[in-house]
Formats: sequence, structure tokens, C-alpha cells
Amino acid sequence: MPYANVRMIVMDLDDTLLNDAVQISPANQAAIARARAAGLTIVLASGRPFPAMIGYAGLLHLAQGGYVISYNGAYVTDWSNRETLFETCLSKLECDLLVDTAHAQGVLMQTYIEGAIVTEQMNPYSQLEATLTGMPIELVADLKSVIQTKVPKVLMLAEPDKIKTLQAELSKTLGGRFMISISKPVFLEFTNSAVDKSRGIDVICAKLGIDKADVMAIGDSYNDLTMLRDCGVGVAMGNAPDDIKAIANVVTTDCADDGVAAMIDRVLASQSTAHQS
Repeated sequence: MPYANVRMIVMDLDDTLLNDAVQISPANQAAIARARAAGLTIVLASGRPFPAMIGYAGLLHLAQGGYVISYNGAYVTDWSNRETLFETCLSKLECDLLVDTAHAQGVLMQTYIEGAIVTEQMNPYSQLEATLTGMPIELVADLKSVIQTKVPKVLMLAEPDKIKTLQAELSKTLGGRFMISISKPVFLEFTNSAVDKSRGIDVICAKLGIDKADVMAIGDSYNDLTMLRDCGVGVAMGNAPDDIKAIANVVTTDCADDGVAAMIDRVLASQSTAHQS
């Protein structure tokens, strides 16, 4: 692996950088601090809404030089000045189509408006999202009536088997209009067709003059697939599904065993050896 050439490290949050307690472990924090001190650019890339990434970006001191890709790539933010480098959302017409599709499929849906999770009925999937993100849930009678402007993404909510079936079916009928991906097994996410994490990385690479071959991306799920495939070093977590591991260059330990720290230390050791030689 070309670890000695890595100039940027991009990390997913849930089940990657975050452990089962939804925290960044001291080992992962320390490894990221070492990477920053060595001059590597740190990027958080998550399907999470922007408000649910603020605390983690602060904990990692990204204001001193770092980037945040939120909503699966719908927003790319330079954290040093909170400048939005990229923004591509869903229109009201697109959202209305997805609401109608969810109703036709008999599944729940949610989106994000003004810092809240918005859905039509209380459900365990939105409650899971609220627990993970710390965002409030707002119940509405009709999503189409409250979505009056663009939103970054919408999620269809169901049991994992139903989500996989929906992805296969809707990729055929709607795949040309939306980027469709699974994040958590119960979340099927829809964003603008120009959005994914890999394209968000492109925005940062262009700003910094970094070749994508010199980027290491670390993730665990299907919404990480494009960045693991497209970056120079794609790292799957030990807790990732087998088909995600299959497209990665390397598999690290799982999120409970500080797999991110293990990969960062591998990069730093390789670069230290290269400098000494």
C-alpha cells in the first residue's frame, strides 16, 4: 500500500471513527492529533446531518485545519472558517416524488428541516437517528406540506431486508434521478444525483491541490463504497459487511478496537521510515 504518499485521511463516523458508545475513543483522538501534527489533512465524511457533526469536529480541533462532508456529500465545509465549499440539495418536486414513493411502498420517511428530524409518525428508526445525532424529532401530518424548500436528503425507513429490496427496486426506477445508498441497515438514503462522499472528497482535493491517489478513506457501509473505491487507499472496518471489505484495499480492526487509529499509525510509521531513508 502507498501509505508513504498519504496526504489526507477521510473517515466515516458511525461504526468507523465512533465506537459502539457513539464516542471517539481516546486512542482514535490521539492518533488523529498525531496525524494533524504530521501535516495530514483530516476530513470527517458522514451521512449525518451537519448539526450532528459539529461536536465531533470540535473535539478533533478541525477548526485548526480540517473539513467536514455531511449529508453523504450534499454539503462540504471548510471547518477553519465554516465556509460551504459545495452544496447540492433535493428540490421540493424531488422530495414530493420520494414521499409519494415511500407511501406507495408502505414505508416511513424522514428528512431534516431547521435542525430537526421530521417524520409523519413516531417510529424506532427515527428514534435511533435522534439517539445517534442528538437532534429532536418533529412529527407532522404530511411531509409534502412542510417541505417547501430544498433539503439535503431524505431517508426511507424499514427493516434491513425491506431496505435491501427497496434499494434494488428503486435503483432501477429512480437511480437516474437520485443517488441511493444504505447507511445504517434500516436507512435508505436519497440525495441529489451529483452527491456522494467521493465527490465531496474531489471538492477538497481540488481546493488543496491533493491527488486523490494520495487520500486514505476509511468506512464501513454502503454509503462509503465510492470513496473506498476511488481513493488511493480504501480501508474497510473489520465490522463492515463482506461486500464492502471486498472492494477495499485493506481491512482494519473493528470500530470497538480502534481500527482508525491502527490505520493512522500505519501511515505515520510508513512516512517516518520513508523520511529516514
